[in-house]
Amino acid sequence: MSNTWTEEVKAALAPKGRTLVITLGSILRADDGVGPYVCANVKFSRHDLRLLDAGTTPESIAQTAIDWKPEKIIIIDAAHFEGVAGEVRVIPLEAINQHAVISTHSFPLSVTFSIVKEDTGAEIVVVGVQAKSLDYQEGLSPEVERTAFELAAYFNRIGNL
Repeated sequence: MSNTWTEEVKAALAPKGRTLVITLGSILRADDGVGPYVCANVKFSRHDLRLLDAGTTPESIAQTAIDWKPEKIIIIDAAHFEGVAGEVRVIPLEAINQHAVISTHSFPLSVTFSIVKEDTGAEIVVVGVQAKSLDYQEGLSPEVERTAFELAAYFNRIGNL
């Protein structure tokens, strides 16, 4: 794990039983592509870990998440919390619409994941990566790409133990 991650971030990223990692974002909006980058670079071999890329429509994977019955759901998305580009923070689910890059999501994230939480009883954590740019362009900024690489490396380590 990155030594810049807080204890809160480390705890949020730690799996618990059946753990589902959901990535969000658009590769066409610069740093909003942090989620798809992580998803494309992670492979789990453990049966108690699963990875889904919801892109810009998390409601489209809600039923899949409910049916899998995870104990924990980790959501990875670009966010704006006035941090330093590439910084990682845990965002409370009830505050996600204030911090997440919701302009790229077609339905409020808090509503979608509140339904998933109600139907599964899963612990849901949102891990936001401070975006530097959300311009209409492909590719992550160097700061966000470094964080995305660290997240992917972390998930690959735990997902193949």
